[in-house]
Amino acid sequence: MAKQRYPALPVMLLQDLRRYKYVIALMLLVIATALTVIYIAHQNRQLTSARDQLLSQRDLLDREWRHLVIEQNALTEHSRVERIAQEQLGMVEVTPEREVVVPWQ
Repeated sequence: MAKQRYPALPVMLLQDLRRYKYVIALMLLVIATALTVIYIAHQNRQLTSARDQLLSQRDLLDREWRHLVIEQNALTEHSRVERIAQEQLGMVEVTPEREVVVPWQ
């Protein structure tokens, strides 16, 4: 019985690659698409996390700003300023007799 010879392995691989080139191309496209979906999902999660952190920071700054506005309104209230001027600085309202007009040049 004579031994049957088969072509060398590299030759067979090249023949198979030529024969199934469309299947291989589609398989590579499917793998590339899957990797792209994974990458985009990862980016989406990172952006969502960053957005949530920024929204939390915005809420915190908004709350602080509202407290500062309330404090400013309380500090600039006219009756409070007038009371402090009278008590701590000894200021009184000007009467027409004590009023002095300074001429401009």
